[in-house]
Amino acid sequence: METREHDESSTPETSGEAASSPEVVDSDGAAAADSAIPTLPPRVEPAPVPRLDRPPEVEERLVGLDQLDEDQTFQLRPAGDVGRLAMDLARLGQAFPVDVRPVPGTDRYQLVSGFRRVAALRFLRRTSVLGRVHARLSDEDALLVALAGVLHAAAPTAKELADLQARLEQEGRLSAAARDMLGRAQETDDSLAPESVEGEEEVDADELAGEITARLGELNQDLAVLAPVFDALEPGQRAELLQQLRYAAELVAYFDQEES
Repeated sequence: METREHDESSTPETSGEAASSPEVVDSDGAAAADSAIPTLPPRVEPAPVPRLDRPPEVEERLVGLDQLDEDQTFQLRPAGDVGRLAMDLARLGQAFPVDVRPVPGTDRYQLVSGFRRVAALRFLRRTSVLGRVHARLSDEDALLVALAGVLHAAAPTAKELADLQARLEQEGRLSAAARDMLGRAQETDDSLAPESVEGEEEVDADELAGEITARLGELNQDLAVLAPVFDALEPGQRAELLQQLRYAAELVAYFDQEES
């Protein structure tokens, strides 16, 4: 019985050439090179946005006033009369959060900074406070946060600063970073004052905002790189960085309030 032989040379799959892609022939009858066909340049992918290697350890949320321990470890000045502050909170609301850290093994918190605001909210019979919850905050760093709150919320006199330094030293809590922070607060050297500018220069607000936005973008990139090694920084350096970031956060809250 005669069997028909399959002609492999006519099969597109085995001929080594695609049936739908005929060979290009030039004027001399020679096959044109594949490279003669123009191709798109390789796509350039944008640089990936830096991501934190770990979740942030500071978050803002409402904390019940009944969850705050009656702990005055970091209360560096008396609460005093909070009547005026309570009036401002009742009229404007709480613009700036207090600083707290969780008490291990419980659902309670230790107040680190913001004792006057808490006292004023309790005077108003409020039930919660906006807090910055620090997941991990050592005793030394907590003291620096408390000191920064005292130094920037008011203008302590030289005697008050000296008394506070003596108290912390007597309690054995005056670290090198805390001593340095108090020392800077007591300096009266005029060379530290900002430079005075003769005359006034007109500034275009939109242009200035654009420059600031660009600089902040660069700073945010640097902060993302610094975040994974933040704990390895010197305590004093961490405190200075947190102080600047906290001021920026307060400005954001102010701008948000103005926009709304």
